[in-house]
Amino acid sequence: MRNGILAGLALAALLPAVAAAASVCVWTYDTQDVWYDNEVGSNIHSGYWVERTLEDLGHDVTACSRNLPTSIDDFDVVFCLMGWYRC
Repeated sequence: MRNGILAGLALAALLPAVAAAASVCVWTYDTQDVWYDNEVGSNIHSGYWVERTLEDLGHDVTACSRNLPTSIDDFDVVFCLMGWYRC
């Protein structure tokens, strides 16, 4: 299942690259979803690698945390990263 999700995310990230660079909003709702990443050498949030990948593909990325912008009309794509369920 994880491979399917990653493949879907990669496909969604690549589709705008075929036409042109897209304006992308990455909304990280769960700001407590943080962990240490050895490759980066510090703590990162759940949207870190999504944002870096989209930027590397040439997209204009706007990162939002906790609150979604009041208007998303200026974005071509919006990624909503909801985090993990905590009981």
